[in-house]
Amino acid sequence: MKRLTLAVLFLAVALCGAASISAMTVQSGVAAHQVLQCDTAGNAALALSGAASAAGMAQARVVGVQKEIVAWTDLGAVANGAWQGTLPAVPAGGPYVIEVRVRDDAGKSLESAAVDDVLVGDVWVLAGQSNMQGVGNRFNVESPDPLVHTFSMSYEWRLAQEPLHTLAESPDAVHANFNSPEEREKGIKGWRDGSKGAGLGIAFAKEMLKRTGRPVGLVASAHGGTSMDQWNPALKDQGGASLYGSMCKQVAAAGGKVRGVVWYQGESDANADAQPVYREKMKKLVASMRKDFGVPDLPFYYVQIGRFVVNNDKPGPWTAIQTDELALEPELAPGGMVASIDLALDDAIHAGTQGLKVLGRRLAMLAERDLYGGKAVSGPRFEQLAVTGTPYGLQVKVHFTTVNGALSAAGRVNGFSISSGPAGADVPCIYNQEISPDEPNTVLLWISELPDQPHLWYGRGFNPYCNVADAANMAVPVFGPIAIPK
Repeated sequence: MKRLTLAVLFLAVALCGAASISAMTVQSGVAAHQVLQCDTAGNAALALSGAASAAGMAQARVVGVQKEIVAWTDLGAVANGAWQGTLPAVPAGGPYVIEVRVRDDAGKSLESAAVDDVLVGDVWVLAGQSNMQGVGNRFNVESPDPLVHTFSMSYEWRLAQEPLHTLAESPDAVHANFNSPEEREKGIKGWRDGSKGAGLGIAFAKEMLKRTGRPVGLVASAHGGTSMDQWNPALKDQGGASLYGSMCKQVAAAGGKVRGVVWYQGESDANADAQPVYREKMKKLVASMRKDFGVPDLPFYYVQIGRFVVNNDKPGPWTAIQTDELALEPELAPGGMVASIDLALDDAIHAGTQGLKVLGRRLAMLAERDLYGGKAVSGPRFEQLAVTGTPYGLQVKVHFTTVNGALSAAGRVNGFSISSGPAGADVPCIYNQEISPDEPNTVLLWISELPDQPHLWYGRGFNPYCNVADAANMAVPVFGPIAIPK
């Protein structure tokens, strides 16, 4: 009986000890699967806090794959059951385990806890409407990478995989407003099990990882069918009832620090009422993001909207939004724009999955250029034109600047047109388009005759066929009208 009593006593002590080891908690500063934004030196300061039942010194360390990254560091003494402190320099990389413990004066560990699968790298906000939300066919999608995570619309960090954006899981009314939990679960399952949902975010993140070696976090904030009025920063105080307010909430909950923003929007503003004020609204939006995210020079990268297969013979506002986006590029710097006019669609208005992968890589090249010394330039931008007479006919030479290598096209060059007047109809006067054999940054247009007030366009209209890009696969954007001298 005495031995049984001692055995029970030892078991009780052991159980108490096991309970005390697990009593410590990490309550803020880091969560499982989180990506922490590092500074320009490649380190992240990790401010931690939590609770503990034992008295002693709270410590933390960072453990990587088979090695210690940051040794045990004193955070501060436990006081009234709480602890807090900072690990000042956790280097970019991962996955890491963040271990915390309470140590007594003799160095014995009294309690402990751990947070798994933490990354340190760059955090990017994905925002805009459906082409950013991702409506590509769920076929041959970009595969996940363990060093690319997302802060989902449910306000949770997890591995990034398609679909990144699931509106139904958001607690914010602007994204999802259901009458019951059952309705919400049905909405979540319907989107996740559906045939659509691929976007550009994972391709962008994987290309950034490849080029910089830094893990990437993506804050999924886009919402299909939304206009600039709905993204109005003046609605920030509405919190989760507004798109801008919800995005700011997500950024704060994801850690509060981001490297930059990736944006794809404009289709909803391509109408006669909204287009004339689009540029000013975009400038206000970007200025507000820079202020509210606390980064005055926050890089802002965006996509010029592409094609729309629609039975409409008045594409003026659509083309005007495209040319507005091009004109905004120097005004919104630092950052840049990439073209999508050359890419295939997966339905009448949404970029296809394979094209979205291309856009992700194009955006990453610009981000690497600006932030990490990458060598790619913005891609072909119209610089000047000249009209010359040749023994073979009239020729318009269209010269481009900021070309990576040389211009190229798959098959016969296409996408240029000439109108009579800046807003007039296209005149079928171009009988050949080719890249100059002598000047690889120049396109030659062979003309039967020039109309009155001739103006040059590229990619004009709802659904043009365009195929000119450079050696880095940066495409020529929609541009025009450019007056042609006679």
